[in-house]
Amino acid sequence: MSHVVWLDGGLVDPAAAALPITDPGVRWGDGLFETMRGEGGHVPLINRHMARLQASITALGLAPAPSEAEVRRAVQAVMAEVDGGVHRVRVTVTTRPTLLVEATAYEPDPAPGVTVTALVGTWWAGDEIREHKTLSYAGHRMAQRRAAALGADHALLLDDLGQLGEADAANVFVVMNGTLVTPPVEGILGGVTRDVLMEAAEAEARRSFAATRMIMTVIQGRDALIAFYARRGYVATGNSVSMADIHTDPNMTRGHDLILLEFAKDLDEG
Repeated sequence: MSHVVWLDGGLVDPAAAALPITDPGVRWGDGLFETMRGEGGHVPLINRHMARLQASITALGLAPAPSEAEVRRAVQAVMAEVDGGVHRVRVTVTTRPTLLVEATAYEPDPAPGVTVTALVGTWWAGDEIREHKTLSYAGHRMAQRRAAALGADHALLLDDLGQLGEADAANVFVVMNGTLVTPPVEGILGGVTRDVLMEAAEAEARRSFAATRMIMTVIQGRDALIAFYARRGYVATGNSVSMADIHTDPNMTRGHDLILLEFAKDLDEG
């Protein structure tokens, strides 16, 4: 089948699947979802998606919620019913508790690229709720509609100062002078692709430069960003440096009082 649905304990007819109006996901958008790529009857990156889902359930205090084991069983049951090829697999959980898993046949767009438009004032770094894949998606949908009205495929979400956060449905990576850069995880979703690319960068550092340790700094007080890197294995070294000691430019009028905390990660062999 090209469209398979699991809802609250078993497979159901997609045309008959429905949630009650009292479900917190329906009434308040209070829930989470994950969208994954399925192929060959499996979801290759399911471990990463489950880790993000469980971390968000804990961070947002969603209870009761389906357990990870329940979600995995439902995904496995759905993937056992799909036809061959690539499928978009979506997991939705709410505190009813609802567990909805659906797989839909997916044909990747063969187009070589997409068009984007920048929307100022549609993102801000302090919005912690956007660090989770919640059902409260009105802001992203509004950005998608505005982009479509301007003839673009997607929107780049910028704050009032024009600083880039993310796209309406994806993280953003930019190649600048041969370096791949991406905004920090503050007020944006920590994407699975981001994790894969970070691991690839660490592997390249080992292979090309024989690096054994990665060292980085984070501005003191950026708790969400520090937590993100902690999940990636970075540990505080106890060292810190003041921005005033780094920048001696007399024209620099802001940021002298900032403190940079040092974090490090030992790179595994192989």
